[in-house]
Amino acid sequence: MKNKKGMLMYIIFMSILAVAVLYFLYNKYEIGPAEDILFWGLLATVTETFLISFPSGVAVSVGLAVTVTAMIICGPTTGAIVAGIGFIFRMPVIEGERRHIFNTQISRTMFNISQVVVVIGIAGEILYGVLGYTKGTLNTLSELVPVVLIIILICEILNSFLVAIMINLMHGKNILETFVNNLKGIVPSLLGIGALGIIMALADMRYGKGVVVLFFAPLLVARYSFKLYFESQSMAMETIHALNDALEVKDAYTGGHATRVQEYAVKLAKASGMKKKEVEMIRTAALLHDIGKIGIPDFILNKKGKLTKEEYDIIKEHPVMGARILSNVDSLKEISNIIRHHHEKYDGTGYPDALKGADIPIESAILAIADSFDAMTTDRPYKRAMASLEALDELKVNKGTQFNPLLVDQFIKVMYE
Repeated sequence: MKNKKGMLMYIIFMSILAVAVLYFLYNKYEIGPAEDILFWGLLATVTETFLISFPSGVAVSVGLAVTVTAMIICGPTTGAIVAGIGFIFRMPVIEGERRHIFNTQISRTMFNISQVVVVIGIAGEILYGVLGYTKGTLNTLSELVPVVLIIILICEILNSFLVAIMINLMHGKNILETFVNNLKGIVPSLLGIGALGIIMALADMRYGKGVVVLFFAPLLVARYSFKLYFESQSMAMETIHALNDALEVKDAYTGGHATRVQEYAVKLAKASGMKKKEVEMIRTAALLHDIGKIGIPDFILNKKGKLTKEEYDIIKEHPVMGARILSNVDSLKEISNIIRHHHEKYDGTGYPDALKGADIPIESAILAIADSFDAMTTDRPYKRAMASLEALDELKVNKGTQFNPLLVDQFIKVMYE
């Protein structure tokens, strides 16, 4: 539940704290030259504008590398000012809209600016005040590496804590739990942003800002490549859901069936120790395993009575049809083979290719168990649902003939747990 009063008080507190930090730094440390503030401020603005958006909805930037570099080169006051500039003038695209200070809630803008100023300011005081670093004394890679990594680690911890408090006020989530979750990806972030900060600092100290700019250009190209990649991933997911929606319109039963099969298949895949990429392939394949039924005539698909041999032969074509449909979509080609073989049987009596035993892809064997279990435990036009325990017994009876015996044992264990 949103605590509006608490959020307002927290934002006011952070704003006052940011002003106090800037005042403290201004009185203790000199401000770098205007051209340095302009240069690093521009880089910070660019990095905060061109975020890398992931399919999960999370967007990240490498702005921290820029502000930490500015802090090392020009001092903590300049670092904090550069951090603020980056957030004041940034214009990222969020949810398809170009955002800037004029179309973003003033409270959100104040919090973002205050947060980065406080974080960079505290980290700068730790570096210069506590650790006793002075400008120009870090000239080698061996000297820079530990300092940069420590400072970025401090920034990540402070940032995660401050954000966890805001999330608690916005959504009522536990601060400690949110803080820990925010820190789970800290190692790759630390290494990636740390490496970038070290390279930029060395480039500036040894060769000047021209080399920093030359290095920065490929970074923007890499960001653009990431953007294209994740956009293609997003389009692939949209294609998957569009296909599933099309099938559900044709056969309302299949939509709920596919979701349940996906749940069972993913549980079995994880319990079988499959890698994350393989689990994700099974997740997608399960959702689309019956997509070939789009090509089956409605009078056969929704028939309440027993199918004739000719009608059943037509039904048996749906794995082949599904594989053919998916093979025409680049991002789905790799799961087309899983779809094709999800009706194969362990003893070789299945369809469409009568594969046997280990010749059946394990992903297809997992789908076969999940598909059959849901079919048995769900009402169909032509039969009543079994109880779950009865269906598990049926899987046990048919292991080694219809189903992979090891996977059946694992599935039964998973379902009992």
